[in-house]
Amino acid sequence: MKKNYTDFERLNRLLVACFEAEKLYYNAAQDAQTTELKRFLNYMAVERNRMSHDISNELSSRDIEPLKQDAEKGNLDRTWHEIKEALENFDAKSIVNSCINRDRNNIKRYDELLERQELPIPILEMLEKQKYQLEWYMKQAAQHTKSSPFKEDEKKTQVTTKDNEKNKVINLKAM
Repeated sequence: MKKNYTDFERLNRLLVACFEAEKLYYNAAQDAQTTELKRFLNYMAVERNRMSHDISNELSSRDIEPLKQDAEKGNLDRTWHEIKEALENFDAKSIVNSCINRDRNNIKRYDELLERQELPIPILEMLEKQKYQLEWYMKQAAQHTKSSPFKEDEKKTQVTTKDNEKNKVINLKAM
């Protein structure tokens, strides 16, 4: 039983890792600048929440107290300077890659639990299903790495001398 308790403790740590992944996707969705990326990241956050809920239910059904995640989702204490900085310097590729890296770390946790085969079969089946879902989601996430629509493209801002004579472009900046 003591060996089995160790595996449930690992399952509890996986639960916390799933909460952290959910928070990462949620916060990335808040900063996303395209509707498509925002929807995708929100969907990924909801999926991580569902996975966390499934693990939590399995732990609770076996009279094991699921670890609670105290961290709040979102960035409630952001100033307008930080919001402006996030919008101006948003890099979809790096944000999505950090989410993918979190998922890779979680897959390692899944693999560890699945290799040990010490948990009850229904839990192992659930973990196997979630692991394959994560792998598929990682492939989908890799397709959502586009640059910010608010950053000026250097090619667009370069104007030839003939075009410059016809249309003068004046960059307006907020005071």
